Amino acid sequence: MEEDLKRIADHYGLNHQKVKLIEEMGELTQAICKGKNLNIIDEIADVEILLEQVKYLMKINPDVKTRKMFKINRQLRRMENESKKDIQST
Repeated sequence: MEEDLKRIADHYGLNHQKVKLIEEMGELTQAICKGKNLNIIDEIADVEILLEQVKYLMKINPDVKTRKMFKINRQLRRMENESKKDIQST
């Protein structure tokens, strides 16, 4: 599948796929607001497909992985601090 996504991305190019990604993110937002699971699933798939293409075309995939781990760990630390505050306030 990865090679297929690269082929599509190379065919359409970065600018086109960025515009498509923005459109798909809007459609995902609408689907979430409506709350229909099938539509949400379809739109998540569309957004993920285009995100992978944009990351590939911009050559930023390793950078995104690093930032995701940083943000996940930061949120876990925040949650720990929240738990400590909850314990202290009881």
